[in-house]
Amino acid sequence: MFKILKACLMLVVVCLLAPAYGLHFARWDTSMGSFTAEIYNDLMPITGENFINLTNNGFYNDLIFHRVVSGFVIQDGCPNGTGTGGPGYTIQDEYHPSLIHDRAGMLAMAKTSQPNSAGSQYYFTLAPQPHLDGHYAVFGKVVQNLDVVLAIGQVPVGANNRPITPVTINELRMLDLMIDLILPANDEVVQCSAAEDVIFAVVAYSGNHDINYTWKVDDEVVLQGVNEPTLTHRFPAGTHILSCTVENVEWSHTVIWQINSSGNNVADDVLPAVQAISLNPNPFREGTEIKLSSPLPQRLKIYDLKGRLIRDFGMVKDELFWDGRDSQQRNCAAGTYLFKYGDKCSRGVLLK
Repeated sequence: MFKILKACLMLVVVCLLAPAYGLHFARWDTSMGSFTAEIYNDLMPITGENFINLTNNGFYNDLIFHRVVSGFVIQDGCPNGTGTGGPGYTIQDEYHPSLIHDRAGMLAMAKTSQPNSAGSQYYFTLAPQPHLDGHYAVFGKVVQNLDVVLAIGQVPVGANNRPITPVTINELRMLDLMIDLILPANDEVVQCSAAEDVIFAVVAYSGNHDINYTWKVDDEVVLQGVNEPTLTHRFPAGTHILSCTVENVEWSHTVIWQINSSGNNVADDVLPAVQAISLNPNPFREGTEIKLSSPLPQRLKIYDLKGRLIRDFGMVKDELFWDGRDSQQRNCAAGTYLFKYGDKCSRGVLLK
């Protein structure tokens, strides 16, 4: 089995098994400055979706941090400004063992002593609060300007820990960048062979802006450009750091992998006759001409980046046209697609 083919199949198989990453970003513009937090929608779907929906509906705009306890938390989300109000409903309690109150800047839902009583009120920790673990739903973390959160935590307060001078949220909004998928998972060391290529993917979405990808190996750029969500790379024997920075005009996020490559640098496979695949145009709206080059027919398949087979053209060796439809003649959604032709992989971007 040839090395690029193995890399493509690895991506497809892992995509089939892996859930969406679902990392969102929210920005608070307050009367004391702005700060940004990650929202872990994949790990906390009930809590995360509730917060995102309320934010997108403008629920939090012009509210105040009605409760500030120095060294403990700052709290917001009450439309009454007293800690007594909510959105008119409550949500189910939700916990994840990896999300705990282990530092300042952790974002969690506030609630009463009753189960399933959270609604819209949330808090940020000002220091580690381990006694809250397992009782309140942590669903995010400050990743930019934590100093603003800590400064809010030091304002003078009066009765009921309410700031004497109101700290207002001028606007709370979701940023137009979301990380949908990271492959392979970057929470463990990636083990690989120096004789084989390894494929990595960071699938990001933005509704209104182009996304630029910058891939670095040991701090040197190896791939950069718009719509470059995957990297195929061979690592010499040893330890390496791979990073992928995705950014648009609103936000930038970097994913980091630790790589442990073993063995020698000589591949044990033999490449087949030269093959090539190209798309024109790319990106495309109505469809694209798929140009193939191979001395023998090869199988052409199209996958989405979640590993689902979209179209199987069978054994082909000439040019053909893809109309942006799947095997059941349904229009495909806008996004990046993986074209696998023999042992070659190419990416195409369908626009709508």
